[in-house]
Amino acid sequence: MIDVVVVGGYLGAGKTTLVNHLLREGTGRRTLVLVNDFGKVAVADELVAARDGETITLTNGCVCCSLASPLVDALVELRGRADPPELLVIEASGVADPEPLSHHAMIPGFRLSGVVVVADAETVRARSAHELVGRTVLRQLRAAGLVVLNKTDLVDAATLTRLHAWLAEAAPTAVVLDAVQGAVPVSIVVGPVGAAEHHDHEPLANPHLSATWEPAGPVDRSALLAVLTDPSTGIVRAKGVVRFGDRPDRPEMVQVTGRRVECSPVDDELQAAAIVLIGLPPEFDGGALLTQLDATVS
Repeated sequence: MIDVVVVGGYLGAGKTTLVNHLLREGTGRRTLVLVNDFGKVAVADELVAARDGETITLTNGCVCCSLASPLVDALVELRGRADPPELLVIEASGVADPEPLSHHAMIPGFRLSGVVVVADAETVRARSAHELVGRTVLRQLRAAGLVVLNKTDLVDAATLTRLHAWLAEAAPTAVVLDAVQGAVPVSIVVGPVGAAEHHDHEPLANPHLSATWEPAGPVDRSALLAVLTDPSTGIVRAKGVVRFGDRPDRPEMVQVTGRRVECSPVDDELQAAAIVLIGLPPEFDGGALLTQLDATVS
């Protein structure tokens, strides 16, 4: 399966800055970035190893390219490669609605890992009220599981507080992370690599915390999803494999971004059950959360 992360947001919010940050820090997986936007692929020069037309090979082995064909055709081509990517990042146009783009991850061979929308702390509220582009900005925010509130260094503390209150209504299913120059922990944007590899891949920057849960058996589906999407837990990202009581013979990948959950079958039926959880204090209490999750084992 190829994990898909859609990165959206209005023009100038900092989508490319965020994508460059992901590529610079590394995702821990074979990654390909598709750019569905105007102009050329804007990748930081120090990351570029080679250019071939609109395709760029990076020094870390990742690849970026402009979307020259319809997205479905591009995905089918990627899936059929001898060495397909493990992670696909789609950088949407600044005027695109990321929700329809995310539906392409339902194509066999792909699974949606998250919809991330970048918002400009200085301008997002004004843009949302604009008579011509306001609906576009609000649609983008409503599609998000994670909002990266970028350029927070350019607004004062009072403005930032008001922005968070406004985003709670404008993006009700999303977790909001403040950022400067798109710098947020990579694993929160694209999901942790896996329970066994997570800590070696990316030490989480303060104040983020993480915990790993290994269920003792099949879990109750509705109970688990209720815990993972409960805002009082402080979870901002979760990813892992479980067996649900209604289908214990078929392990499923569970991916959580904000209040959005995606579940999909896992190819390897022998894969061990474990979920990596990332959250923010003070709500995120690893010990208490693991106790809650243990109670979902059926």
